[in-house]
Order: sequence, then C-alpha cells, then structure tokens
Amino acid sequence: MNQKAIAFVRLALPLYALINALLLSLGYSPIPFAPEKVDTFITGLIGVISVLWAWWKNNNITPEAQGMQKALEDKKAYNKLKDI
Repeated sequence: MNQKAIAFVRLALPLYALINALLLSLGYSPIPFAPEKVDTFITGLIGVISVLWAWWKNNNITPEAQGMQKALEDKKAYNKLKDI
C-alpha cells in the first residue's frame, strides 16, 4: 500500500475517534455513523480506488504491447549501464 495512503488512514481513524470522544464529553451524540455504514463506505472506497488504479496503470495485454514494454525496459536498462 502507498505510504501516503497508510499515513492518511493512521491520521483519519484517530481523528474520527477523537471527535467522537469530544462530542460525547460535551453531551452531544457522537458522529452518527453505524459500523455497517463505515464498513460499506470503506469497501466502496477500496473498490473505487482499485478500479481507478487498474484503469490508470499500463496493462500490456496483447503480445505487441508486451514486446514494446520489454523493449522499453531494455532501453532503460541500457541507458543506466551507459551512464555508469
């Protein structure tokens, strides 16, 4: 998982808990999210992110595309060796 995503989750979850605790201590009802709704939201978010990631990434499916990807990687490797 991306380090930015991990950092965001590590910050968002305690913030959610802190806001809930603060609201409870002030006598207000906590953030009205049922655990099922949070689970549904997280599952949907993961689904949307994975679809966008798969769409964005270069998916070389055809033999021609795979050959061109190999040629590109070989050229990059050659350029690295040439620079040394």
